Parts: sequence; structure tokens; C-alpha cells
Amino acid sequence: MLRKTSFKKHWHWAGLALLSAMIAVTALIAPGRVSLLELEREALVAEDRIRGHLLEEPNILIDALTRPGLAPHLSEIFQQSGYGHRVLRYELYDAKGRLTFTSGRAGVALDGGPVDVTSNSAQQGAIVGLYEGSGNGAPAHFAVLRLPIDLNERARGTLIVYLDQSDQANVLSGYFGLIAMITLVLLSIGVATPVAFAWMRSQERREAQEQVRYLESHDALTGLANRRAFAEYLGEAIIRMQRDNTHIAVVCLDIDKFKEINDAGEHGGGDQVLREIGTRIKGTLRERDIIARLGADEFAIALVDITNLGDVMAFMNRLVAALRLPFDLNGNEILITTSVGIALAPADGDTAATVLRHATIALSRAKGDGGQRMCFFEESMDKALQRRRTVEHELRLALGREEFEVAYQPQYDLATEQQCGSEALIRWHHPVHGKIAPGHFISVAEDTGLIVPIGEWVLRQACSDAVGWPEQLTVAVNLSPAQFRDSDIAETVAEILNETGLPANRLELEITENLLINDTEEVLSKLNRLRELGVAIAMDDFGTGYSSLSYLARFPFSKIKIDRQFIRNMTRDPAMRAIVKTIIALGKSLDVTITAEGVETLRASRGGPTPCPGRWPRQAQGHARRQGDADPGTALKRRLSRFPIGDYRTADRVTDIPAWGLPGARQEPL
Repeated sequence: MLRKTSFKKHWHWAGLALLSAMIAVTALIAPGRVSLLELEREALVAEDRIRGHLLEEPNILIDALTRPGLAPHLSEIFQQSGYGHRVLRYELYDAKGRLTFTSGRAGVALDGGPVDVTSNSAQQGAIVGLYEGSGNGAPAHFAVLRLPIDLNERARGTLIVYLDQSDQANVLSGYFGLIAMITLVLLSIGVATPVAFAWMRSQERREAQEQVRYLESHDALTGLANRRAFAEYLGEAIIRMQRDNTHIAVVCLDIDKFKEINDAGEHGGGDQVLREIGTRIKGTLRERDIIARLGADEFAIALVDITNLGDVMAFMNRLVAALRLPFDLNGNEILITTSVGIALAPADGDTAATVLRHATIALSRAKGDGGQRMCFFEESMDKALQRRRTVEHELRLALGREEFEVAYQPQYDLATEQQCGSEALIRWHHPVHGKIAPGHFISVAEDTGLIVPIGEWVLRQACSDAVGWPEQLTVAVNLSPAQFRDSDIAETVAEILNETGLPANRLELEITENLLINDTEEVLSKLNRLRELGVAIAMDDFGTGYSSLSYLARFPFSKIKIDRQFIRNMTRDPAMRAIVKTIIALGKSLDVTITAEGVETLRASRGGPTPCPGRWPRQAQGHARRQGDADPGTALKRRLSRFPIGDYRTADRVTDIPAWGLPGARQEPL
């Protein structure tokens, strides 16, 4: 069966080999046979010509037969026929077959083996024989012409002529040998060319297959093992670990802020850094350890056959020392920091997939904590990750299932004690888990990019709701940095305003200081486009992020919102109160509206135990209540009773009041 399969696969090569062999044999045999036929033909021609001349001079032949002494005159006949110089010897026999005369070269041995014998069909009894010489002065090739003589009763006998054919044989051998050589050369070329092409194709195919096999197990950029190969190597190492009763540490490493490094480096600068990091990590490993690039800027290392945690820390010290040195990025020296997650086997898993997954989870925790740190895996991390993935999955379904709603938190003008607007806040009503606080899903939406469609939905819903409010009320909507990064936010806002019919001056967009940290020029350009639409821009949570006064100088914000932590603590912390006063003074100098977030008491709205007119915010956001009010709704209802914006119903909780007469809205505490 194997031979049959092999034959089917290579039958064309077998056919080519057989055809080549047949042509080669023909090229080697045919010249000799053709030469023999040519010599035979030439001998027959010679026999005819000699016979013809003998018949033209019958007297010479009769004299030779009757008087043998005159037989030498036969040489004249040979000269006349043109073969005199080639006649080696001739013999004359009488009618009884007796030798009557032999020419002068009787001593030449002409008894070589016959090569071919034929008869002349034109002359009865004439025989031509071809012979090869046996040496001792004999020619290499000669023909024996047997000519029967029958002129009359007295002139009968046989003339045997030995004709030299050496020169003719040599010419024919050279001629047909050349043809045979040319044939073999052409055959060789004809066979060798497809064979050579087939060999080159097979070599290319083999090299391509080797390249594919290499790429299946190696990273093309760094030459390190890839995720697949790492998992296989790690699986084999775990089997040895279980047999030898040792331990394995899997270390996952990620470069902090690699996108910024990659953007800063032109012409493959990021690739250069990745290759250099791979080389440095490899230099810190022992011979039996394993390193791989899992993807992007993430590497994995397996420290095998370790006996205690000290081996892991020793490696980490070597790694830190190697990566602490500057990297060359297109001629510029840069310093790079990394985040590291570590999982130990068998404590954190007894399979390659489990240990690697746990190391990745620990890496995620290290990056989530700010980066530039090392984190060992803990069981609680896995549970937190599972919860996070569940939230991500449910978030993807929530928009389609209309599980989100927008609630509104009031904003008051402290001078008139009138409501001047509301901030839109998203709420998620899960069909199984009930109300889910934004703190549990906003960060997930940010990380997964879902914040872009969710934020657009909130913006559209808030604008749609605000159209039905009194004209003096504005609506504030928070924007995520992802909405600036992944979409044309100005075009989106313009489209929604046009769709809902809300005037641009009634919309306030809130951003945080973190948005301005990276790509400041691009962000400021988009903010200016929003200002050109007529939309107000507010700086939210001022004082909690990377506050920089240069932002306030470079962009004219419409409002600055003091973070609630300052407002919450300023009534009992003089330092907090001083910070709030400073921010308010800054706003007044810049002619920017200042809003205090998280105002829950009238004392907070007035700035503390000792009011200072002109030193406190123009606006407050939250649920103000008098000191001693057990229910914040009591104070809110008291104030709302003076606001001519509609009816409200009594409720036990502030969160149940339907937003101060605003159609379809709900108010929410912080």
C-alpha cells in the first residue's frame, strides 16, 4: 500500500526516468549500429564498382585465372575503380576452390572475427563480410568482398578482396559519437532542467514550511517564543515539577505607558525597544528558564526548578538591574518602567493555562494600581476579575435592553436660592441585581470603550429631557476622555443638539483634569470647537487630579466645580476651607462660575460656621438641608416649595422625588 501510494505521488518522475533511460540507451547503441550499416553499404558499393571494372576488362581476369602469373595485373582494375590504395590483399581461387594467387600483403593477419556478413542481392553469389582487425598490423576495420567469376568454362573461379575500412569507420564513429554526445547533453539538459526547478521549488517549499513552523512557535519581531510555544514549554515544565517535587514561578511583565513610547519613537522605535527588552530579560535568565512575548508589550517568563521564594526575588533583582539602564530610542536615551505579575505553581495552579492566567491577573492588578510595581497573585484577584468580566458582558447587553436611565442632581444659584440647572447622572437598573451604582461599572465601561456609546446615549437622553424644562434651566453632562479620543465629539454634540432641538447655551459639558494630561493640543482644539457651538465647558472635580493652573490660562472654562471632598470636610477642617476659598477667589479673578459639589446642608452652602459674603461659590450642587433635619428631603421640599417649576409629591426618600417637577426626571443624591 505504501509503495502504491508513493508511486501515485511520484509517477511523473518515474515516467521521466524511464524515458530518459530509453533515450540514453538508444543514444549509446544507435550510433554503432548506424555506423555498421553505413560500412556495409559502402562495402556493397565497392563490390559493385570493382565487379563493373572487371567486366569491362575481362581479358585481365581471364589471363589471371588461366595464367596465375598474370594475376598481379588485377591491381590495375582496383586502381581504376578507385579502391587500389584500400585493397589490403586479394586472393584468386579456381573453379575447384584452389588458391591460385595471393597478393603481396599475404603476411597481414586478416582473420579477425566477423562483425556482419551479407550478400549482394544484385549479384548472385556475391558476399560482403565486415570484420574487426585482430592487431599485428591488421587494420581496425576491413571488409571481405567475395566476387564469383563465371565468364566461360575456362574462366571460372572466385576473387576475394580485402578492403580497408578503418578511415571510414573512424569518420562514422566520430560523427555518430558526436551526435550521441549532443543527444545525451540535450537529454541531460532536458531532464536536469525540470529536476532542478522541482528541486528549487521543493527547497523553497521546505524553507517556507520551516518558516511557518518557526512562526508558529516564535514571535516574528523579537525571535522569542510566542504564547503557544510558551504554554507547551510550561506544560512540560509542570510535568517535571510534579515529578521532581519542585516549584515554578510564572512572571508576566508589561511595559508602562508603551503607547507613548511607541508614538514618540519614529521608524520602528517601539519595535527597537521591544527587541532590546527581550534581549535584556533573556540575559537575566538561567539556561533552563523560559521567556516568551505574549503580544504587544507583554512578556512572560517561567522560572523552573525553584525551591524557595528567594530564587524568584533574586531573579527580580537581576531583572530590575537590567531594565533600569537607559534605552536608546532613535538616538535619544529614555528610561522605561514595567509592571510585573507573578503566580507560583503549584500553589496558584497546577496547569499551564491556570498559572499563566493567574500571572496575567496579577499583572492587571499591578497595572491597575498605577504601574511600576510587582504583584503576586491572590485568590481574591481572580474573583474580582470574574466580577469585572461579568459586568463587562452585562454592560454590552444593557444598552440594547434599555436598562439605563438618566437621573438629575439639582444645581442652585446661592444668591437667589433658585435652581439654575441639573447634572445628568446615569443609573443602571439590572433585571437581576437591581440598582447598580456607577462606581461599579463606569470604570469597566472606560476600559472596554463601552463608555463611548453609553456616553452618547446619556447625552442624547439628557438633551431630549431638558427640552421640556423651563428655559432658564441648563443640563450638565459628563464627558469621558475616551469620547474625545475615539470619536469626533464636536460633531456628535452638534448632531444631538440638532436632533433634539435643545439650544446650545442650555448644554454644559463637564470634563476632568485627567483629559488634559495627554495630547493637550488636540484636546484643546476639540474643546474650542465645542465652545464655537455655543456649549458651556466646565472643569469637574477640580483639585483632585493633576491640577495645573496653565489649563485655566490656555482655555476659558465656563465653570469650575470644586470636588465634593473639599465641601464635605471644610466645615470642620480649616485647611479644606482655605483651599475652597482660594479656588473661589481664583474663579472670581478669572470671571469663571464656581460650583460647589456635594452640598448636603445649609451650613455647607454658606461656607461653614461663619459665613463670609462674597467668599463662597456662586452655585451649589447637591441636596441642601438645615442642621437638624433628619430627612434631607425635608429641607429640599421646603426650598422647592418656593421654586415655581411645578409640583412634587411627598416621599420618604429624596431619591424618590421626581426631580422637582421636571417631566420624566428623577433627582439623585451624590
